[in-house]
Amino acid sequence: MHAKLVKLRASKSPFPAKVKYEDVTTWVKPSLVAEVKFAEWTSKGEMRQPVYLGLRADKNAIDVTRERERPRKSARLTK
Repeated sequence: MHAKLVKLRASKSPFPAKVKYEDVTTWVKPSLVAEVKFAEWTSKGEMRQPVYLGLRADKNAIDVTRERERPRKSARLTK
């Protein structure tokens, strides 16, 4: 993984706002796609309990979007 990321090193952050620990952060171009499972999204938009499952060769980074939870249909109670 390190060898792949070294080749993708970027000179600056792609984000307009500063991030925590900016001075020790290494940025890379977003071209790899990782599969990650996690418990939920936090209120800050971060993953809770993420687990890296591996790289995906069948998807392009440009096609990846954040999945949104769909509202569940509530079960109707019958009398």
